[in-house]
Amino acid sequence: MQQVMEYNITDAAIATMEHEYMVLSITDLESKEQFEAVHAARMVVKGKRVEVEKKRKELKADAVAWGKLVDGEAKRIFGLIEPIESHLKAEEDKVHQERERIKAEEERIEHERLQGMLDTLMQYGKVISYVDAAMLSEDEYQALLSTAKAEAEAVTQRKAEEEAARKAEENRLEKIRLEQEAERKRLEEQEEKSRQEREALEAEKRAIEEEKRRIAQEEAERKAAAEAEAREKAEAEEREKREAEETARKEALKPDIEKLHAYVDKIAGFHDDLNPGTLSDDAARDAMKDINDLIWEALDKAKDVVLELA
Repeated sequence: MQQVMEYNITDAAIATMEHEYMVLSITDLESKEQFEAVHAARMVVKGKRVEVEKKRKELKADAVAWGKLVDGEAKRIFGLIEPIESHLKAEEDKVHQERERIKAEEERIEHERLQGMLDTLMQYGKVISYVDAAMLSEDEYQALLSTAKAEAEAVTQRKAEEEAARKAEENRLEKIRLEQEAERKRLEEQEEKSRQEREALEAEKRAIEEEKRRIAQEEAERKAAAEAEAREKAEAEEREKREAEETARKEALKPDIEKLHAYVDKIAGFHDDLNPGTLSDDAARDAMKDINDLIWEALDKAKDVVLELA
């Protein structure tokens, strides 16, 4: 007990602190009174712990044995105090953690607010840095946003006017193209009509020329037929005339033909009188034989001549 008195703290004092402080609790993380009560109690307990640590060092300086005794008593006292201090620190930590959570939430909300400002400005083509956005007051931001909207609307209006002008020009060019296309088709139709009329006229001319050629052909064929008929008639008459003349000629030649037949027969009879057997020389007989052959050949030709006259 002497050692305990040396530390200026008794078990009763510790029991009192335990009784008073272990019941302390922070039920409302926003309650300043609860936090301050817990904090003040922890400071008291911490102060007692510091006093004991300080006294421990003073007492330990006297002797090693006394130091062990002092350390043992301090350790015992620490064991009694630590749960109280841990309880109070845990209660304080709840507040610190809640403050950190609130701070993180506020930072998240602020980040989302700033990012929303940047995204909104970006929609209107205005780009600023994150740091610049954080430095803007609400009035400055609204003024900047209003200016960005006005500029974006002006750009949109200008683009709309340019688009309208472009479409108007496209419509004008399309109208011209359609008019040119219509004129081209009209000229093509006119040219086609003229071509068809020319072809029809040429076809009519060809038909007339063909009819003329057909009539001329028929006339030529009739004339040729008439000429052929006249020619055949004339040839028939001429043939009949020649045949009549030939008949008359042959009739008139009959006495002469008979005379010629008689003449040829007389020569043949004379030839019969020339018998090679009456010759004694072989060469003469051969010559006679050749002469006979020539004479018979000549007689045959003479008969043919007489026959031709008939």
